[in-house]
Amino acid sequence: MNKFAVYHLDSNQMIFSEDDISAYQVASHTFIFTPAGAEKMKAYQASLQIDAGLYQKPFVARLGQEEMYRGKFWTNLSSLSESGIVLTDITLISPDHPTLTVAGSYPSEAISPDNRQKINNPKILEHFNNIGKSK
Repeated sequence: MNKFAVYHLDSNQMIFSEDDISAYQVASHTFIFTPAGAEKMKAYQASLQIDAGLYQKPFVARLGQEEMYRGKFWTNLSSLSESGIVLTDITLISPDHPTLTVAGSYPSEAISPDNRQKINNPKILEHFNNIGKSK
């Protein structure tokens, strides 16, 4: 079976997969991480040994080998706009805040409304439903 995963675009290193996720909230496009998954994300962020960690780093989301969408890790604290897809809030990920939300752009999805179609890909929604992790 194909697995959903998010990879660092430059290194192709897997950052997280469906194994690190306890649920995917379809309406808000929010990944809820398992405690171990949140720790993994926090550790990965710290291991980059740069102040910004994953902030503004490009990623690609894949289902198996098929690319679903590309974007950047982002923070809700940013004063910068981003017209591409974003995963927020990478700076707050921890066991106490185990979520990342996919958005079509930042700070408002009105910047790039077409990105919503990529996020709403029926293959992603069906996959999380099939593995029992959609909410």
